[in-house]
Order: sequence, then C-alpha cells, then structure tokens
Amino acid sequence: MTDPGVLQTLRDSGVTIYDNSMISLFLRCPRAFYLRHQRGLVPADKTGDSLALLMGLYVHKALEEWYTNRDDTKAIKVFSELFGPHEGQPTISTKTGKELSATYTVLFGCSLLSAYFEKYRDDNRKIVTLETPLAEEISPEVYLAGRIDKIVQGPRCLVFVDYKTTKYINDFQINPNPQFMTYKHLTQQLTGEPVSGELDLLGVSKTKTTHELLRREPFDYSEWQMENWIQSTREHINNINRYIDRNIWPQTWKCTQYYKDCFYRPLCTLPSPDAYERLIETKYVEDYWDPFQLD
Repeated sequence: MTDPGVLQTLRDSGVTIYDNSMISLFLRCPRAFYLRHQRGLVPADKTGDSLALLMGLYVHKALEEWYTNRDDTKAIKVFSELFGPHEGQPTISTKTGKELSATYTVLFGCSLLSAYFEKYRDDNRKIVTLETPLAEEISPEVYLAGRIDKIVQGPRCLVFVDYKTTKYINDFQINPNPQFMTYKHLTQQLTGEPVSGELDLLGVSKTKTTHELLRREPFDYSEWQMENWIQSTREHINNINRYIDRNIWPQTWKCTQYYKDCFYRPLCTLPSPDAYERLIETKYVEDYWDPFQLD
C-alpha cells in the first residue's frame, strides 16, 4: 500500500500504524514513546533541533531533485535554500578559548553533494521509484510503515537504497538492522520480487576529504533472519498495545542519547505531579509523528 490518503483513512478508523522509529523509541523508553507518540509532544523551542537531522533531511531533498532531473545546479540550490537558515555557526572552545569552525554548514553540504554527483554520475541503473511511502498489514489491523529512498534495478534483482548522512562512517550497523529489514519486507511486498539492499553513505567529517566520505555498501538478509525480525517486530508491537491498554508507561532512565538530554527529561525530574501539565503547556507543543516523512 502506497497511498498516504488511504493510510490516513485507515488510521482515522482505528487501524494502528507503526514504523521503526516508533518501535525503537518504545524499546529505549516506554515513557518517551507515550509522550512522543500518544500525546504528540515535541519541544516548543525549536532552537535545539538537531543540525545533523536537518542536514540529512535536506540532503535527501537534494538527492531526490538530482535523481529526478540530473541537474547539479538545481539540486545544490535545493539544499542551500533549505539548510541555509539553519546552518551551524563557529563556537568558542571552553578549553582553549579559540574559535572552532562549524561542521554542519552550507559549504560543507554543497561540497559533499558535488562530490557525490561526480562520483555516481555514471551509475546507469534504472530507477524504479524515488521516495516511496509504503505500509503493509503485519497482523490484524496493524500496519508497518516506512519510506524507501530509492529502488533501482540491479544486475540480479531489485535493490532498495537508503541514504545515510552520518558522522559514524565506519561504525554504522547494517546487520542486523531493523529499519533495513523493514524496508526489505515492504519492498518485497510491493514488487512481489526478491530484493536486496544498499547503504548509500554520505559521511560528515571536518578531517576527511569528501571523496573519503562517500561509500556504497550492498547487503541482504536470509529468509531465516527475516522470519526472526518479523516475529520480534510483532511481539514488540503487541507489547506497545498492552501498554496502551493498561496506560502504564515505565521509565528506563536513559536520559542521554547521543550526548544530548532526552527532550522529556524536565518532565521526569519534577519532584511532584502538581506542575506536570503546566510544564507541558509551557515547554511542549503537539506535533504528531508522521511515519511517511523523510528520515
């Protein structure tokens, strides 16, 4: 199923839709899952938005433009205009007092994209789809959703491609990877054909050249691995639904993720419940997660 309008209708009728981000957050902390996905809360102050996530989002947009029209200038313009208002600024080192250059800048992003276009310009694999939202029923009235960056025709089978803009160039875990297993399942359900995967990595670093930061890595999973994945996914979703029915959301006290405080730490550190809803009103706004958005 690929029509977001149909999927929204399903959601409105009570059908449950999950994606890998939602399941991963639940596994990390059920209380954070409740606040993010049951109440739809995000910080009202957007100045803390992750530059890494924003750069990744706008690199996706630029690549979609480039693979559609193969026009370097237009793709670079898309990235520059979207990321420009958010780019990182120099900071002062607390240890040395010297100015430190920013990593996430328009200049770096444009250089990375230009190197990408040059490196992969001769990739002549047929593009089947770009930025395709998918969802399939994996148990009664429960759908698993995802957005596939690109599907191409490989020499042996169809290949789903996932772009990753990351600092963790050499430490990205591919096997196992529940997000990629989700994409394999959804793509096979869409096409009715066996598919494999490809990580299209665009690294972020101030110390490496742009050509060192670009890498494509093919991968695949066996039928047995996929059976284990879908069994685990169904069980995790069953656990989420049990928590929803009981309306009990335990904390796991994992307050720091990727060296940043959890968005909901202020709520978990209140000494009494009296100010709980008032704090929500002052620090958070409603913005429910869309499983079909770029990620």
